Amino acid sequence: MSDQIRLKRSSTSGSVPTTAQLLEGELAVNTADGAIYFEVTGPAIAKIDGRKATVDVFTSSGTWTKPTGAKIVWGIMVGGGGGGGSGRRGAAASTRGGGGGGGGAAVTETTWNASALPATVSVTIGAGGTAGAARTTNDTNGAPGGNGGTTRLGNSPGDYGRAVGGNLGQGGTTAGGSAGAAQTGGMFDGGAAGAGATRNGAAAAIYAKGCGGGGGGAGLTSANLYGFGGDGSGTARIGTTALGGNTDDPELPQAGVSNGMTATGGGGGGSGLLQAGQAGAAGGSYGGGGGGGAASENGYSSGAGGGGGGGLVVMVTYF
Repeated sequence: MSDQIRLKRSSTSGSVPTTAQLLEGELAVNTADGAIYFEVTGPAIAKIDGRKATVDVFTSSGTWTKPTGAKIVWGIMVGGGGGGGSGRRGAAASTRGGGGGGGGAAVTETTWNASALPATVSVTIGAGGTAGAARTTNDTNGAPGGNGGTTRLGNSPGDYGRAVGGNLGQGGTTAGGSAGAAQTGGMFDGGAAGAGATRNGAAAAIYAKGCGGGGGGAGLTSANLYGFGGDGSGTARIGTTALGGNTDDPELPQAGVSNGMTATGGGGGGSGLLQAGQAGAAGGSYGGGGGGGAASENGYSSGAGGGGGGGLVVMVTYF
């Protein structure tokens, strides 16, 4: 049987050996912190940190704890995307508007010296904006979506940074629902959404610096002409757009696209005759705005709006 050589060790985070516990050149390991200590001439204790970086990801609210030995911390905050509005349900041969898309959330990136941060920081994750509900009663205007929530580090409004959520899209009336406006409450602006229309929904403006807005929902004209949903916007980080829906093929609107941190908006719903309006697609995770829902004629449900993508915080600590 071979002999085993075991170094002095501790599994307690932050535990550091003293010069009285080690001989010159002798090694000790802290298995909790991934660090190796040894005594050098002096005597003194030197440290080799085996970690390069640690990553903490928050998709729900909680508390970030600063790791022992941290030197630099980089963080990204993404707000919740705005929810899209639903389309109007109204009589044939009347003008019926689709819902407006929800706006994209702002994004903030920050780097700190670790010494500038306290031992713990509260993390608040902004929820995605709610979707405007489909209309199931005749001659009823569409419902607005909900604003996306603000993501922040520290106490309100954000001791160590924040990213404000996307703006809601309005429901369709006898005109298209208004689009969620661009969100400027962060380092990188969230993109404006596309407005609903009385025929083809508007595409969201491309490219957003933060998260993308949702496309507008399609409407129905007084001549009973139907339309296509608008495309959700791409972003400076994601070139892909989410296509709006149509009832010709038929093709459903596409949900927002994500790169794992930020996202595009969802496509708007398409309208059709003698059928329910398509729902707007959900905004991508994280922070994408939802698409607007399509209008319908009486006897058929209008399209619901798409919900906004939830917020995110990522903290990367370097040693």
